[in-house]
Amino acid sequence: MTPEIALAFAILIGALIVFMLDVVPIDFVAFSIMALILVLGPILGVTPQEAISGFSNPATVTILAMFILSAGIYRTGLINRLGHAMIRIAGNSEIKQLLTVIFVVGPISAITNNTAAVAVLIPSVVTMAREHYRAPSKLLIPLSYFSQLGGAITLLGTATNVLASAIAVREGLEPFGMFEFSHIGIMAFAVGAVYILTIGRRLLPDRRVEPRIGKDYRMNEFVTDVIVLDDSPLIGKTLTESRLREKHDTHVLEILRDGHKLKHPIGNRTIEPWDILFIKTRSERLLSLESKLGLAIEPEINLSQDALASENRVLLEVVIGPTSDLIGGTLESTNFRQHYNCTVIAIRKHGEVIRERLGQVPLNFGDTLLLRGSVTAIDQIKREPGFIITEEPEIEEFRQEKTGVALAIIAGVVLFAALGMPILVTAIAGAVLMVWTGCLQVNEMHEAIRWDVIFLLAGIIPLGIALQNTGGAQLLANLAVASANYVQPLFVLMIFYVVTVFLAEFISHSAAVVVMVPVGVATANALGLDPRPFVVASMFASAMSFSTPVSYQTNAMVYGPGGYKFLDFTRVGAPMSLLMAIVVPILIYIVEGL
Repeated sequence: MTPEIALAFAILIGALIVFMLDVVPIDFVAFSIMALILVLGPILGVTPQEAISGFSNPATVTILAMFILSAGIYRTGLINRLGHAMIRIAGNSEIKQLLTVIFVVGPISAITNNTAAVAVLIPSVVTMAREHYRAPSKLLIPLSYFSQLGGAITLLGTATNVLASAIAVREGLEPFGMFEFSHIGIMAFAVGAVYILTIGRRLLPDRRVEPRIGKDYRMNEFVTDVIVLDDSPLIGKTLTESRLREKHDTHVLEILRDGHKLKHPIGNRTIEPWDILFIKTRSERLLSLESKLGLAIEPEINLSQDALASENRVLLEVVIGPTSDLIGGTLESTNFRQHYNCTVIAIRKHGEVIRERLGQVPLNFGDTLLLRGSVTAIDQIKREPGFIITEEPEIEEFRQEKTGVALAIIAGVVLFAALGMPILVTAIAGAVLMVWTGCLQVNEMHEAIRWDVIFLLAGIIPLGIALQNTGGAQLLANLAVASANYVQPLFVLMIFYVVTVFLAEFISHSAAVVVMVPVGVATANALGLDPRPFVVASMFASAMSFSTPVSYQTNAMVYGPGGYKFLDFTRVGAPMSLLMAIVVPILIYIVEGL
């Protein structure tokens, strides 16, 4: 191993560690990698032009256009109308509801961004479950999983497919066609459907809830701050004597007095007026604590009594979406109350216990906020693109008269790409037409672009170039070739698939593609095999992550609305991941003739 290869691997390993620690936003980590490669370019054999080529890479620009196309489809209400139709035709049968979810989200995700499809369909799926007294948890994991499987059917289905194709072209291969691997994707989709409808649905958790939205919070635990008022019956009692946990299903995590946390153990601490209790409880309990125990929700303490007593103050549960400006900030740093004219009275994160006060809690994609505000403020929140609402939005909010136009634009993008026109050309042309035809406004186009994804791609792509230019990718390929002395090419393909899945599950889907596609091409060339099956394997492996709620964006999006626990995804998704790790390489091996 040369010093240059060692340096490239050191950057790669360091990046993977930082990605896994998740202490710095992933897009900034990628941008920092690009800066490091720029500085070390002379050693790594990477020119400044190559180091910044991620910004001009066809995959990056195509993915940017895909976000705009998806926003155009969303704003015209096409997906929402399908959601309404889904409710009407699904009926009360669990199997029929699952089939409806599977065969609505799958085709949509094949031609548009699967994240956008899931964001719009979540309220429809939740409403469908509630209307038939079924737990949303029975349907939302399948919604996420089949958006991933649907996205793997076409080149336009996921960002990683576009990225893998662009890297393959850089490696000297022909670009992939729009439907080149669709037959494999459809068969994988069918296998996944059989699994979910037989074994998987029995593993799905049944977090049953009442049908009315006012009671739907009952099963969801939040954390918040409450203040002990002067007339509270808790005053003078110790925390143990208050029996908050036994009588009110409320767990006190911390007690703050005069701005300082009381030392643990806190069970024998006497409660005093104006103590702040940092509690974890179900939201219906949270609301009853105000009247029964003389407590006030701390975020609302500075509001006027008229505002607090107003009958028009309502509740709304929202999930922070992938385009939200709140990501990376806190309620205080983003001036949430002033900006949105409503109050966050509780927060739920991915099953973790929050130890900070609400104002200091770092906000991330997938966090669930329990809001209270006036009807006007809540209605405005429902129109904010950065939030995923778990209620069914009114279809009249969308530009229904433009639905046909948006559908025609998407059809044109897909058709011309299928006829051989570069996807970069068709996607950009379609994005421009979305705005010119009024399907999308210019400000909505700006909001639609996931700049964190763009910076992630721009930063990660130079890392792949560094591995390639230093010979690091060839070194990994040589190791794979050595294993071929002991196993057949099919098993080499399976190993390649599993390694890509591992990187995608725990690091980044884009990073997995950037690292593994050059390795796959080099491995195939060294073995005298066609490299395209290895690229296809990397596409499927990076596009499908089922085992954890944080392994794929759509999993994070359904985590809160479904009331899931972390291991729910492992219980249902790990067998599905194992199944795909066997089935997909076999399908590629047979169909592609490896």
